Amino acid sequence: MKMTRSRSVDLAAPRRRLKTTPAVSLWRPEIVLATSINAAPTQRAVVLAEPTARPEAIRTQLGATRSLLAGLDGARETLSTVAADARTRAAEAASTRERVSATIAAYRAEAAMDDVLTGAWRRVSALMEERGLR
Repeated sequence: MKMTRSRSVDLAAPRRRLKTTPAVSLWRPEIVLATSINAAPTQRAVVLAEPTARPEAIRTQLGATRSLLAGLDGARETLSTVAADARTRAAEAASTRERVSATIAAYRAEAAMDDVLTGAWRRVSALMEERGLR
């Protein structure tokens, strides 16, 4: 039988280390602190059955929409009649002066219709914003 010698470990002796580069290097980002922080924009909370969804509010909005459309239809009829009359006058005019005058009247009626449409568009946009559609 073989006899094994016991080895004593000398803990006080310095150990020899090999300097090796690791196969994987870890990413060490630099920490950057913000000088100022902007708060996140607050979003409107969703609430069930909020006042704009109640029957009274919907009736009011429907009434406003009907009024807007009725006013727009009335203006269309009136201004269409004025423009048609002006075009008829221009076609039947005996002189250049009468023809120019009738043409200008037709243009004025069309410009008034454009103004009515622009106002109606603004009112419709306001109604849509009330409902949260824009």
